[in-house]
Amino acid sequence: MHINWATAVPFPDYPDPELQKELRRRISDATDDDLLAAYLHWTENRIAAAWSRAANDLEDEVARELEHVDALRKPLGTHFSLRYLKAHDRLRDAMLQACDASSAAAREARMVCDQLRKLTTGDLSAHYQTGPNDEQAPAGRLGIVMDQLGRIESELRSALKAHRDAMHDVALRERDLKSFIASEHSVAVEDIHAMSPAMFEQTVAALARRDGHTILRSSGGSRDLGADVITMAPDGSRVVLQCKHRQGGRGKVGSPDVQTLNGTARPEHKADIVIAVTNGSFTKPAVDFARNHDIRLLDCSRLRRWATWGEPLLSVVGIGEAGGNDVSTGWWSPA
Repeated sequence: MHINWATAVPFPDYPDPELQKELRRRISDATDDDLLAAYLHWTENRIAAAWSRAANDLEDEVARELEHVDALRKPLGTHFSLRYLKAHDRLRDAMLQACDASSAAAREARMVCDQLRKLTTGDLSAHYQTGPNDEQAPAGRLGIVMDQLGRIESELRSALKAHRDAMHDVALRERDLKSFIASEHSVAVEDIHAMSPAMFEQTVAALARRDGHTILRSSGGSRDLGADVITMAPDGSRVVLQCKHRQGGRGKVGSPDVQTLNGTARPEHKADIVIAVTNGSFTKPAVDFARNHDIRLLDCSRLRRWATWGEPLLSVVGIGEAGGNDVSTGWWSPA
């Protein structure tokens, strides 16, 4: 074998001269194939060790991130709780997948290192002559590990960025909601509780106008046939609203009122959308009847979303994405 004994790397001065003599003899007997195989093996071990450390580091990082996700507080009782929870669940699912994938990649990397170490005592020249490009060989599987780590890290960064973006979006919406509530366009439910029935009807009409509806009737009367407010929605739908005010927000609207509305809204007023709205609540029979006859109910909690928070009427009652607001409510969009 061609070897430069005058290299800058000195031959070790072993205490035992026999050992030194045996090493020199073996090196002198080595062929070019032996030298290349040994260097290849040494290089593969270094690469395998580096990627094994990288796999272990990624596994540890994913585990820490998963701990952080599990430690996040889940806000409840706010309008944005659903957005928080959806973003949290998406991130946790991504973290669990990354945890499983990174653990598998780390195990594979450690296995490659172990198998490469075992090859050290074998015939390296024969090993590389028979199948150096075999994907089942230890070093051949390093490429798979490297691809896995790259993909896992990319997906991890993407999931974390998506969560940060979602939290940033929620923060902006919270700011916009607070700004809207402080504006003249927001009507507090507490103020609605103190209104007269006639003023409540006019307020409902004003809120619909705020949403971009064209007002066809703004208040009812003795001959209103169950329709206190009639509007044309931005999409052209004819909306009939029956308003039932309850002083102080106390009291329920029963099934007879909803049945009366059902009997006139479509036959008499040609309604496309029928809504019963109250600052109180509805009885269970009223809810059951409305569900069976495609009548939308808007109780005190939904009234707050509409009047105070500025969510569009049709969105509040669960009809489409309801656009066309005249007033900017930047916080709102479908969850």
